[in-house]
Amino acid sequence: MSLGDYLRLLRAQRGGVTPFDIETALPELTKGSYRQMEQRYRAVGDDESLRLIAGYYGQPFEELRWRLDWPRKALSRALVQALTTDAAISLYLWNGQEKTGRVKWWDLGALELETSDGPIVIQRHAVARWDQRAADDDPAAADDADSDD
Repeated sequence: MSLGDYLRLLRAQRGGVTPFDIETALPELTKGSYRQMEQRYRAVGDDESLRLIAGYYGQPFEELRWRLDWPRKALSRALVQALTTDAAISLYLWNGQEKTGRVKWWDLGALELETSDGPIVIQRHAVARWDQRAADDDPAAADDADSDD
């Protein structure tokens, strides 16, 4: 689950506070930075901002920080590579499940894997990390796989 997806989940668990509410509660954050972290599909955020947000949500800093290395754009690249090479990919879901199979299709919200147990549709926000990462996958780079940021 990308940082943005995780922040949306944490915010929902807080009863639906708004990004504006969070930025108001954390005046040390640069205006608009929380919304950028939550809404962008690429890695956005710095350690100090993540420490503030982790404190707000009562989460360990590391729980937010590692997600910067697994943005949705990197997942897009890995799905494209798996689809075009017809290679299997393993997806590790936020609930601890692992699903491995061949990508049949994907879009911005979901994907279909053909697994040994048959086809399964997975919501992209449920994917915490994956194997194999695209060969050119640099977590700090790459803004080109999704066109929706």
